[in-house]
Amino acid sequence: MTTPKGEATKARILEAAADLLVTENDVSLDDVMRVTRTSKGQLFHYFPGGREQLRRAAAERHLARLALADAPTMQGTWQDWEAWVELILCRHEQQARDDACEVAAMAGRALDVDKVTRELAGRMYEQWSSELRDQLQAMQSNGLLRSDAPIDELASAVLAALQGGAVLDKATGSHRHLAHALHQALVLMRTYAA
Repeated sequence: MTTPKGEATKARILEAAADLLVTENDVSLDDVMRVTRTSKGQLFHYFPGGREQLRRAAAERHLARLALADAPTMQGTWQDWEAWVELILCRHEQQARDDACEVAAMAGRALDVDKVTRELAGRMYEQWSSELRDQLQAMQSNGLLRSDAPIDELASAVLAALQGGAVLDKATGSHRHLAHALHQALVLMRTYAA
């Protein structure tokens, strides 16, 4: 049985590893020990599988943080969608080019050579897509979207705009790609307004 202090240590290790996965695109046990001021014995106590177990747990944590940070919350109106886009853009504009971006780092997880990590990213994308579809279907049920609106395609367009725009912004140092992509996704959605 793990004590509350032990749980806190494990959580600290996991958060540090997730941060490194985003900023460094990998997890080094030495870096985790340095950042968390823990010993190798502590790391292996909580993650007996070593670097690979910690790396996979860090990928799961990264994706969970991403789901909480940038996943869309219920948008029941057009104003809600616009407010969500502005919130995303505000977060990205506050980041310097060299700052880690959880959304942009997600692309690396989707291309990871580790099959488990790649599948985790795939599940996260599918979860986002499902949440977006649910919100669009609710808007359709409430009469804000026409009955012929291609819900799956619209959800994919919003998700691709968010992910692709975030990656392009980080690569170029410009905030325009994400802004243009998300605004055009909203324009596309509005073509199906009831």
